Amino acid sequence: MKFMGSYTRKEAVDILSRMLEIYSPTGYERGLADFIYKLLLDHGLNVRMDPVGNVIATIGYGDPKILLCGHMDTVPGYIPVRVRGIRIYGRGAVDAKGPLASMISASIIASHCKLNGTIILACVVDEEGGSKGVLKLIEDGFKVDYAIFGEPSGTSNVTVGYKGSMHMKLMVKGMGGHASAPWLFHNPLEIIFEAYRSIKGGIESLVDSNDKFYRYSVALTIVKGGVAANVIPSEAEGYLDIRLPPGSNPTSIYEIVKQEVLKIISRYRGIRLDIELLGSTPPYEEKVDSVLVKAFQDAIKLELNVEAGILRKSGTSDMNIYAAKMGVPSVAYGPGNPRLSHRNIEWIEINDYLCSIRILLKVLSNFIGLDLNEVYRVFT
Repeated sequence: MKFMGSYTRKEAVDILSRMLEIYSPTGYERGLADFIYKLLLDHGLNVRMDPVGNVIATIGYGDPKILLCGHMDTVPGYIPVRVRGIRIYGRGAVDAKGPLASMISASIIASHCKLNGTIILACVVDEEGGSKGVLKLIEDGFKVDYAIFGEPSGTSNVTVGYKGSMHMKLMVKGMGGHASAPWLFHNPLEIIFEAYRSIKGGIESLVDSNDKFYRYSVALTIVKGGVAANVIPSEAEGYLDIRLPPGSNPTSIYEIVKQEVLKIISRYRGIRLDIELLGSTPPYEEKVDSVLVKAFQDAIKLELNVEAGILRKSGTSDMNIYAAKMGVPSVAYGPGNPRLSHRNIEWIEINDYLCSIRILLKVLSNFIGLDLNEVYRVFT
């Protein structure tokens, strides 16, 4: 695909369709990475692939520097790619190949225009896993002035915040025994549920807010235990997913969990209850009056003639990790209904996808001097 002086809407849609056809669950992004690498190379971009498999392109030079970061991996479960009317279906259409494709298209278009600054396009791996892609960017010192992450917000919205998270495992060991005499034994499964309720109450009572984004939540997501229907198990495990609002201190939350666990232990003799912190991600919230948010508000108003919606999500993304570690103003943006993420049906409207490309270009014009007349000449 050699650049011939213009970049058509059909090309943009074809690129998205091809990306959807390349199945790329976490850990299997290489096929998509190879496709994107060749695509960008054919369009004359300065592109490389780093040791973890991220595809990184640099457009322009000098300051300011803007990072466009989207992830190539999806959750498992292939969805046949098809176009039905105004929609395109496929795994990742929403989360997050649609947003990534819009960033790729915007970068290709911008590369054929005069710039006063630098765009760094990072197509990263493992966002749905351990985020080793964005962690590699941090390790390599990808310090920029502004960062935009490709995640579904809906074309007319911009995401300014994500909650943080902590994942823990509870492990209970007891004696076990015959289920016909439950009064003789402490049941590890029951203790898991008791510990969960105690931890949930201790953490969720910390903040009283009508806005769920600023509240803590604790969910019991997995319980394991038992060997037979007539045996009280000798051990059990429970997994907790704790979501953290902005301003949270994970260390303090972990101390609360430990105190609740000690209360449980004091009630039972002969049992052991241990906790293990499996991982954590910090919360992040961008200021609504920041110049980056304002640029999206202006671009959405100009393109769609509506006021931009401001989203704050209870999930996490690579934005949490990068923005918190690097101290860079960051937002997330991309086409698609976030509620379709990880579902058995994923689709976006083709016009919303094309519109998101134009909005990204308008945002970039605020920072790196893109001439929109030149953009419209290229993007036909």
